[in-house]
Parts: sequence; C-alpha cells; structure tokens
Amino acid sequence: MYRRGHSAAVAAASLCLAVLTGCGGAANPTEQFKAGYDAARGRLNSAFADADNALTHIRQRSTDQIAASVGVQADRFGTALTALTALKPPPRVATAFVTLTTSLERAEGDLREITVAEKRRDGARALLAIESFAADTHAATDAAVAIKQKLYTS
Repeated sequence: MYRRGHSAAVAAASLCLAVLTGCGGAANPTEQFKAGYDAARGRLNSAFADADNALTHIRQRSTDQIAASVGVQADRFGTALTALTALKPPPRVATAFVTLTTSLERAEGDLREITVAEKRRDGARALLAIESFAADTHAATDAAVAIKQKLYTS
C-alpha cells in the first residue's frame, strides 16, 4: 500500500539531482564557497542517486532489504550533507542556503524514518516518511535553484 507513494519521493530526489549544478573557482570568498558547494554537491548527487535507486526498487525488495538499503543510503546522505553544512555561504545566498541545508537534513531524517518503519513493518509510518521525503527534497530543489540563480547566472 505505502509503496505507491515512493514515486513522488523518487521524482523529487531526481529533480534535486538535476538542479544542484554550477561551476566554480577559488579566488575570493564567493568563489571559495562555490568550490566547496560544487564538491559537496557532487557527493550529495551520488547519495541522492543511490537513495533514488533504493526507493525506485522498493517494490522488488523485502521489508528487511528495504530497511538495510535505505539505512545505508541515509548514512551516506548524512556524510555528504556534513560537507555542505560546513560551508559559509555569501550573504546573497545565505537564506537559500539555510533552506537547502535544513531541507536536506529533514530528508536525511526521512530516510532514517523509512528505515525504522520498514524494520517495524509499519506501512503507514513508512508512507508518511516517503511523503515527507518528497516534500523535503522538493524544498531543497527550490533552494538549490535559488542558489544556482544567484551564484552562477551573473
């Protein structure tokens, strides 16, 4: 029943992957942020792709396999997120950056919640976590678009 809801999460994660793009350098504080952002973005893109894959194939796995797979992805996602949250954004993107990191932290928590729900075989709880993941990755996507517009289209 709850596995139907994963398509929204997959779509949101895929969209987030597509918008976390840009180019960088390292001459001034903004360029240093861009370089760090691009490096963190690469790790997050990889983690998103793997989480997307885990959620895409959710129907083909047992609850124990789902819990293990999504749990591993949550750990990878958290590690990748650490590099992003360590950055100091320039003032013109500070608000969008806070929205991005907060949304991604919630998305990581959503992945962990999916893992717990699967271990407990609680379909309703898993569905809520999947829906929350979709909403949080959508918010992250919007913030990433704002950052991209402000940093890379000037």
